[in-house]
Amino acid sequence: MFGPLPVLYRVVLVAAALVVWIGLGVWSGVRPDVPVTVAAGLLLGVLAGLVSAYVLLHDFDRRPSMSTDRGRRRLH
Repeated sequence: MFGPLPVLYRVVLVAAALVVWIGLGVWSGVRPDVPVTVAAGLLLGVLAGLVSAYVLLHDFDRRPSMSTDRGRRRLH
């Protein structure tokens, strides 16, 4: 979605996604009206954070690159 980013920005984006989703998972596990334990909320938060980080950083529009081996010609 965001395209090619420097490594530091990718790490920060993944960390932010994990913190937000883990926080939401733990929060849902602490609330008494939601039937989820803290451990299950933590696990769901980690999974949702990883999935959202992948979706944010993956380039879905990238086309496969062509071969750059033009220096040699094949002799048949």
